[in-house]
Amino acid sequence: MKIAKKKLIEFLKKVKMDKTQMIDECCLKFEKDGLKIDANAKAQHSRVMGWLATRAFKEYEELGNVGVNEFSKVIDVLDRFGEFVTITKEGNLLTIKGEGKKVDVELVAEAFLQTDTGAPDLEFDDTFNITATKLKEIYKDVEMNKDAVITIETSEKKVKVSNSGKYKFQNEFEAPTCKGGVKVKAAEPLLDATRNLSGNLEISVKSDYPIKVMEKDEDSVITIIVAPRVEDE
Repeated sequence: MKIAKKKLIEFLKKVKMDKTQMIDECCLKFEKDGLKIDANAKAQHSRVMGWLATRAFKEYEELGNVGVNEFSKVIDVLDRFGEFVTITKEGNLLTIKGEGKKVDVELVAEAFLQTDTGAPDLEFDDTFNITATKLKEIYKDVEMNKDAVITIETSEKKVKVSNSGKYKFQNEFEAPTCKGGVKVKAAEPLLDATRNLSGNLEISVKSDYPIKVMEKDEDSVITIIVAPRVEDE
């Protein structure tokens, strides 16, 4: 199996998420239609489901399930190679080769991985689109405060994102698909789960309900579910 290193690493970093929501262990499933990864963050505040289609690979082979821990380190190992990497699996070893270099990575049996593969069945009231660039600008506003709570509110064809704290920003933008009436709060887990995304995003919301963020491009689909911030009455 052969793929451009940059393409694979970009996908894996998005799936890994970041900081408080970073995935430490997971199962890489090389199935008939591509690489799939389903994993929960250790803190149980977010869940990621990623699919990298076979067309993203220069050469593709159905390797089956590959269990890894130290997920971030595996990505760092991949980054030690040149433009393309070739990946094979034999027994409990994953072998990565490229340009006169190779490394054997010891795999972990699936039974020892703390990951739940059941996809949640969720329904939402409003869905809107936003670029990752715009979302990151909103995050920068929020992060002017410490431990700020984010509030997402929809009205007819509009979305408003505001935050608590000393510096109370409000960002409002057009959202033609929104009916309105949704209000949901989130906090650090939303920022950390989605900050590595880079494309066009589709965000689905419902009042006091998990938030779904989906990034889709020609080669991959990444879906992240984040628990809402529920404050005590």
